[in-house]
Amino acid sequence: MRIKLVLFVMGLSLSYQSFSDDFEKKLFKKLKAESYQVNVFTNQYYFPFLGMENIFAAKYHPGISAGFVKNIKKKEKTTFYYDAKVGIYNHRFIQTGVQLYGDLGYRFTLPKKFFVAGEFGLGYLHAIIHQTKFKADDNGNYSKVKNFGKPQVMTGIGIKVGKQITVYKNTGRLFINYQPWFQFPFIKSYVPLLPNNSLHLGFDLILK
Repeated sequence: MRIKLVLFVMGLSLSYQSFSDDFEKKLFKKLKAESYQVNVFTNQYYFPFLGMENIFAAKYHPGISAGFVKNIKKKEKTTFYYDAKVGIYNHRFIQTGVQLYGDLGYRFTLPKKFFVAGEFGLGYLHAIIHQTKFKADDNGNYSKVKNFGKPQVMTGIGIKVGKQITVYKNTGRLFINYQPWFQFPFIKSYVPLLPNNSLHLGFDLILK
């Protein structure tokens, strides 16, 4: 009985893996993506560039994002491209942010497979504020207000440096991306525009 159960689980796992791989290939083939991307990052609330040192000095506020990259025009040394990503990060005591955004970028290839790139990003941010609110009824009793978050706009730039590498016969781009960006409207009464600084460590896996 145990052998049959193990064989059944193994067969189910292999079938799922086969389906997952096939679905992934079909999806990215339909998108005509050049690569897919994964990032881990930290996010700090400081004014862009002026708060760069605080990315390393302040506490780590983790995030992760994933998406795909598609080339618009590629030449020998330069590539004009765009990407689309979904991500999430948690800033302790302030908010959890769910991101859905894209970047328009320009990459310049340097010697020895190094590269630099500049990006402009725009997208949607769903901000779940870490703040408990209460409201009073007609009898003066207070009840907790449900927090479903609020829609925000996010926009900013990215300054990226990296290197093309090969890992287990797979070619990709390992990079660091400094991303100063703004979200709005945060709190209309006194902080309508909230500055952010994100530092990403990411990898583009180039599709064959």
